[in-house]
Amino acid sequence: MRKVLLVGAIWPYHRGGARVPGLAKHLPEHGWEPVVLSKPLPSGVSLPYRVEQVGGEAIVGQLARSLGLERAGGPRRALARQLHLSSENPVLTWGFTRAREVLEYPDGVRAWRRAARRRALELTRDEQFDAVISSSPPVSAHLIAAELNRQYGLTWVADFPHLWSQDHGVPYGPVRRWFDRRLEVRTLRGADALTTVIGALADEFGMLHGRGRVAAIEHGFDPATVNVEPDQVTREFTITYTGGWNPGFREPRLILRVLRGLIDAGVIDRPRLRVRFYGPREQWVQTQIDDAGLSDVVSQYGSVPQFEVFARQRESQVLLIPKSERALEGMISSKFYEYLAARRPILAIGGHRDVVNDKLEETGAGVSCESEDQALEAMSSFYREYRATGTIAWRGNGTAVEKYSQRAMARQFAELLEGAATPPRSKQADARDAGC
Repeated sequence: MRKVLLVGAIWPYHRGGARVPGLAKHLPEHGWEPVVLSKPLPSGVSLPYRVEQVGGEAIVGQLARSLGLERAGGPRRALARQLHLSSENPVLTWGFTRAREVLEYPDGVRAWRRAARRRALELTRDEQFDAVISSSPPVSAHLIAAELNRQYGLTWVADFPHLWSQDHGVPYGPVRRWFDRRLEVRTLRGADALTTVIGALADEFGMLHGRGRVAAIEHGFDPATVNVEPDQVTREFTITYTGGWNPGFREPRLILRVLRGLIDAGVIDRPRLRVRFYGPREQWVQTQIDDAGLSDVVSQYGSVPQFEVFARQRESQVLLIPKSERALEGMISSKFYEYLAARRPILAIGGHRDVVNDKLEETGAGVSCESEDQALEAMSSFYREYRATGTIAWRGNGTAVEKYSQRAMARQFAELLEGAATPPRSKQADARDAGC
């Protein structure tokens, strides 16, 4: 079995993409033994694959601690409290964004990058690796992999669940993006292959790096979490969203307006309705809930462990996907794949027709509504079925859904590694003998 070093974040313990744990679990099925290089895991966490844990405090955390802003809710909220401002104050938000552009270039984990680079070089000197896969965020993972590729000739696949300088979800200005683009082109020049998650993103990425170098490999759900023997669903008409919010980008306003309209019209019985948001609590989200007059039926539960997230998904009548308010054709959350594993009806709402529509149509796992009228009709249909039967049936196509498992994702990465020109052992040995 050949050996591959995975450099990146381990979701949900570290913020970042959900790619690394799925690859680590399932690459051995395709002849690749993984070693993961990542940040430290929480105490008591044990994973079924080898993890090399490297510490290093984020630069924002260091700065917040030095300024006495290391408090619950993060430095921006701590500063807002000291200044008696809302944490969503536009001037404060602008200032923090501009500060992060400078302080977090190319990302905010410089201390981790230095320590991880040292450990990566030690591992590569001491063990016989054939390849390295880097997955961001953080982009530091790619900087480390680029050095391994240069010094040891390892086959290198650079994975971008979110693009780098072309990430439209990051509120950086043109100056920061120019620096990002320059570093990105220089760093990725030596990569044997580049990957992202959706064809539209692969096309955009390929315009910068060459279309023939970029492959689209989608995220996947963990096969161990599939709701094959369906869990008991809630007695209430429960709508659940597990994810984060972003003002002006992903907001609950539309679903709140739809629900309030159906309640006022007598279509939905208010005592039977429960709407649950699992993710970071946001005051501006609570304000929208209160303004809609739905604080008695819509609740923010905060972030919870992943096993509880899966349980709440499996017991829900409807799983909610609030789509982006912007026309970002290639955006699809990893939560979508968790929802497929939960095998509960999905309602995507808002935004524009995009890849989510295509996936729902392909799998039959739910419906997508771009307009408020469409959402009103879909929600009314769900509620009528709930009142008639006590539950809403999942009508997905199991065969189509299985295409989006982590096992299938790992197989595609293994094929990409096999197709790349894996360097001979002698090349790595020459590099070691030269003292690199």
